[in-house]
Amino acid sequence: MATGFNRDEVAALLVRCHRRCCICHRFCGTKIETDHIVPAAESHDHSIENAIPVCFDCHAEIHAYNPKHPRGRCFTPEELRMSKEKWLHICETRPEIFVEASRTVDIGPIQGMLDELEHNLVVSAEINGEKSGFPQLPMAKEVWLGFLFKDKQFTRAIREGVLSTLDDSLRQAISKAYGAVSRANEAVKSHYRRNSKELYFGFETQRAMDAIKQAIPLIKEAREQLLKFVGSEEPNS
Repeated sequence: MATGFNRDEVAALLVRCHRRCCICHRFCGTKIETDHIVPAAESHDHSIENAIPVCFDCHAEIHAYNPKHPRGRCFTPEELRMSKEKWLHICETRPEIFVEASRTVDIGPIQGMLDELEHNLVVSAEINGEKSGFPQLPMAKEVWLGFLFKDKQFTRAIREGVLSTLDDSLRQAISKAYGAVSRANEAVKSHYRRNSKELYFGFETQRAMDAIKQAIPLIKEAREQLLKFVGSEEPNS
């Protein structure tokens, strides 16, 4: 039995929806999923009629609802089916709306956090000398410049209420990672403030390096769990 949607039928569906999410209507480009309207585990229905194109963030929200700790209303199969039908109808009957529509991929906070975590892994490798070629210690001040971890997308996810919709284990992994990011950033800033050239290779330098090293595995774990969460369940789609 097939384990996913038919590739040719998925291609035709993506053309029909203009690679826009059927729920939020955001242009997704390659960052789009074909999700089951009725979960595959329940229906075993891999027909294209049971497929809905969605962005990573809507895909995450569809599967994030926790009935043990209900907040708001979950997406029902009926709502997903109607959203798909309505959007496809708009696409087919009003093609003129796409002439001036933006084709800039407007990523949501889930994809934003994935990109941010990836960036932070690259930064940590550079700081540790894994890719930059710099030794771990001592390190020139110029190498630290601009190498603070980023957390803007994490703040955005909290502000937009996305983080609260995730299951407990994923939310905790992300929170632990960004907690470590915050501690590492503060340690690096303290390193800047307190170290003169004469004391540059002292306690604050080592403290900053230790904070970065402690953050790395937590960042990796959060990224891996988030990738698994948003990953398509349709390997053949």
